[in-house]
Amino acid sequence: MRLFKKLTAIPYLLVIVALLMPLANVSCADDVIAEPTLYELASGLDLRQELKQPALGILEKMETGNPSAMEKFRQTMPHFPQMEPVPFLYVILAGAVIAGLFACFTPLGSIAMGMLTMVSLWFFLSKLGQINSAMGMSLLKVEPGIGIHAASFMILIGTAMNLATIIRPIVEELKARRAAKKKAQ
Repeated sequence: MRLFKKLTAIPYLLVIVALLMPLANVSCADDVIAEPTLYELASGLDLRQELKQPALGILEKMETGNPSAMEKFRQTMPHFPQMEPVPFLYVILAGAVIAGLFACFTPLGSIAMGMLTMVSLWFFLSKLGQINSAMGMSLLKVEPGIGIHAASFMILIGTAMNLATIIRPIVEELKARRAAKKKAQ
């Protein structure tokens, strides 16, 4: 049981690897134009490097031919097309690590940290869509990427394993009581 309790930390630590995959798919007219990872968003994404064609061409034309549109974007993001770093996302990674550490000591703490991490991820994804709307890019859709799905799946596996470490001793105690009652009769 102790080994299983320590193995419970693995899914939470795999969340860190899962977030190397695209966190979100940004699409325009069903064409995916960007697939940023959590790490790229946390450190400040450069849209010139992340955008795919034809969106990159449109951005370049806008920079040279339409400075008023660039100023409108810069009202929301001062360094556009360089996005601002979001260091809060590193807290999500820290939450996954803490959930993994708690798995060795207290399964309930691990479950709580894991769920907070997952809720924070999905909350950030919804905020990313709102940022697009605030900038006036209502044509862009922000959808969950494979990274957020994989991270959520790992957190749910870790939660199930933690629940097993909580429930198994209770079940064993109930079986022992029943066996003791039958033996007493």
